[in-house]
Amino acid sequence: MRGLAFAKLCFQPSLSLQQKRRNIYFEEYTKKAATHRNEYGDPVEEYEIQFIDGDNYGLFGALSVQKANLEQWFDDFEGLDGDEAIKAYYLAENLHCTMDDLLDKLEDVMLFEGTAEEYVDQYLEDAGILDQIPEQLQYYFDSKAYASDMLINGDITELSVENVDYIVWGC
Repeated sequence: MRGLAFAKLCFQPSLSLQQKRRNIYFEEYTKKAATHRNEYGDPVEEYEIQFIDGDNYGLFGALSVQKANLEQWFDDFEGLDGDEAIKAYYLAENLHCTMDDLLDKLEDVMLFEGTAEEYVDQYLEDAGILDQIPEQLQYYFDSKAYASDMLINGDITELSVENVDYIVWGC
């Protein structure tokens, strides 16, 4: 999800097993789709869209891209990269936001790259919370337990995208 590249898609026709070898790549869709017939000789109307190559394959799946919303994918989502793509993936996969609602909520989502315990350590340091506790008592503060409580209470959520851990909050 990091870089910006164009997706390569494959349209898998809903045909019998013997005919399924006729995949159509997006560039060829219009020309080849007209030639597909089902076992009764009727034109094939339904295609499964498969993400073959490119960035944002996780987001493509989380958004359940299909023929009806493919244009919106290309217009609004294919070009997302970096944090924006990760936020969109979180909203679609974890909060089940629709494509229409998702773009309005991107700004409400906050990301931290790292584990829950690393997030808590950074949060406590930035907020100066431990500085308010006498030094001899600071050693008794258990940031691992605090991170666990934040996860259990829903204050933060763990998310792993392409083997990178994130903490998500907001929204």
